[in-house]
Amino acid sequence: MSFLKRLQQILILSTLFLLPFYFIKFEYNWASLNLVEILIIILFFAWFLGKEKKFSILNSQFSIPIGLIFTGLLLSVIANKNYYVGLGVIKGWFIFPIIFAVILFDNLKKDEKLPNKIFVALFASGVFVAAEGIYFWLSGLLTYDGRLRIFFDSPNQLAMFLAPVFLIGILKFGFEESRQLCCREGKVELWKLMGIMLGLILILFNLYLTKSYGAWLAIGLALIVVFWLKYRKKIGRRYAAMMIIFFLTIISAISYAKFENIKNLGSRSSLASRVMIWKSAGLMIEKNPVFGIGPGNFQNKYLKYQKYFPPYLEWAVPQPHNLYLAFWLESGLAGLAGFFWVIWLFFKDNKKTREHNLEAGLLCLAIILYFLVHGLVDTTYWRNDMAVVFWTVVVVNIYLADFSLDKSSNSNQKSKSENLKTTTQN
Repeated sequence: MSFLKRLQQILILSTLFLLPFYFIKFEYNWASLNLVEILIIILFFAWFLGKEKKFSILNSQFSIPIGLIFTGLLLSVIANKNYYVGLGVIKGWFIFPIIFAVILFDNLKKDEKLPNKIFVALFASGVFVAAEGIYFWLSGLLTYDGRLRIFFDSPNQLAMFLAPVFLIGILKFGFEESRQLCCREGKVELWKLMGIMLGLILILFNLYLTKSYGAWLAIGLALIVVFWLKYRKKIGRRYAAMMIIFFLTIISAISYAKFENIKNLGSRSSLASRVMIWKSAGLMIEKNPVFGIGPGNFQNKYLKYQKYFPPYLEWAVPQPHNLYLAFWLESGLAGLAGFFWVIWLFFKDNKKTREHNLEAGLLCLAIILYFLVHGLVDTTYWRNDMAVVFWTVVVVNIYLADFSLDKSSNSNQKSKSENLKTTTQN
């Protein structure tokens, strides 16, 4: 492997490991770059100098939906004239993550082991953050209502980062094939196994301390779907259905206290605040149905719409606490359509992936399902770290689907060749 190729892999894995530290910013006058963006810029130059042939994504099935998303974002910026903030959002949450994804895809085609390294880097990042969470917890550095957020803006944001990492830990290190990570020459390396288990416990405890019921519910539902797809044939559909009911009962019991807020929407509960935010967002859509309100402009509009509602229960609201409302409001109908198109293509590719690589396909599926389910009550995409995680999983899924098809095609060609040889000999 050449120096530039090795450098690209180091930068890819370093970017994924350092995702939670995107808040480290470097500013000069009007220009601003965070740590993750700087790493992606360095990665881009290493990739550009090291690529062996012209690389094009114009024929990719994702080109049109991504083009729709950018069209919606730009039209929303122009229509609402929030150029500085809007272009900053496009840069940080779309341009850089997608550039990273394109370079990652090119590197995946050159190294079959890279998908495994990617998930290990993300898991290691989650363990590192969770270890910091233990320090914050022991030091009593919690929010006023006793929730853990560490250096994230809110406990929900911490949960949003840790949830996909937890799914990686459970699904990647829990399946039979991945246990080879803890083995060397047929012997289990105990220190690796203990490290994985300790990491999972730390992440799970941090998730508990966030008290993010939306994250818990989304994780539970994602795992239910994954276990159904993996084990329904082995244990029978009746028993699989019983397991699903059992897990749903547990999730319902855990979330009971939270959903009690439904009975009293007038109280200062998080659910009551969200209902008010969603009503305000709905009115914004009613008044700006085509182009939305502009990326990064929700806080300003939310405060202006106060006159249409009773006094707000929550005033600092940078996002509408809903993934789909955020896409509609901040990228218009074109951006929302592009996002749904990307999701549809993901599920289409994921079916191919699961046919030839069940474990990897289920892991990608679980993470995207988490984004979509938790996205009903929180904005799971519109952040630097989550945007990179989203496009990373999409790209790994594309690669695995293409790799599976190529492998299947080569296998069929080999089989045909052997059959032809046998027929000729006869």
